[in-house]
Amino acid sequence: MKSHLSGRFLAAAAALFAAFFAVATAQQPPAPQTPPPAAQQPPAQPQRGGPPPAGGSTQTKPFVPLAASTLAAHPDTYYGEMVTVTAAVEQTLSKSAFSVDQDKTKSTGKEILVLAPTMIGTVDVNSYVTVIGEAMAFDPAEIAKKAKGYNIDISPDVIAKYKGKPVVLATAVVNSAGIDVAKKPLPPMTADDLALQKVMKVVGPANTALRADIDKMDVAVTKEHAAALKQAFTQTEAFWKAKNKTDAVQWAVDARKDAESLDAAVTAGNWDQARAAAGTLGQKCAACHGAYRDRLDDGTFRIKQPG
Repeated sequence: MKSHLSGRFLAAAAALFAAFFAVATAQQPPAPQTPPPAAQQPPAQPQRGGPPPAGGSTQTKPFVPLAASTLAAHPDTYYGEMVTVTAAVEQTLSKSAFSVDQDKTKSTGKEILVLAPTMIGTVDVNSYVTVIGEAMAFDPAEIAKKAKGYNIDISPDVIAKYKGKPVVLATAVVNSAGIDVAKKPLPPMTADDLALQKVMKVVGPANTALRADIDKMDVAVTKEHAAALKQAFTQTEAFWKAKNKTDAVQWAVDARKDAESLDAAVTAGNWDQARAAAGTLGQKCAACHGAYRDRLDDGTFRIKQPG
């Protein structure tokens, strides 16, 4: 009898537990459904010639790598684009002009004209070169607009042959040895360039260091750099006064005054005022550089020439 009752008790307990579990489960909120993974989409590609992407980016358009045969077959697609074309030299046409073809073993009849106004070297027929420049329809008048001061030195019959056909107005022509034979030679420094460079070698580092000096509230070093700038701007003022450049003289005078204000602010422990003086000083430097300094490919500067 006792065994029979125990069995009935265990069965009832099991049933009660099962019912409780079912109720508890029913009261739980449904588990969130994980959506299936979205199909992977390739990253959006920038549209050539289109507006800049949202967010105000001004990223320079990338160069478009092309085969010469592609440019020959679909020229309108690439007009106005900066392209890189690697192909074999088909024929040299002048000191600054040659044609390229995709096949170095034979002429395909789809050669591309290359004009390199800054050409200083030569290219060898049947050798591979990489041409970098703007693709456009060949029109001597348009070339003259794009390349100021360049005189097309190919014969009239060659001009007639290529007129309206694709041309690359090259800024670089890299030969098989990796040498850019169209790299514009840098003009030598004049006596004035060297004199101004000597002063700027003081201004540049001292002006750059000021921000770190002020952030560290380093009185001694900040005053040292401010003193160097005062002297350098006095020399800059004298340089431009001799050239009768009144706007450059005024920028130098104002920059010197900023350096003096900065020095006084540091002495008084007014670091906010020192920081403000450093900012306006930098603006004077930027204005003068924009008007009178040209930065060349090697990082050096020349005095900007009129026109």
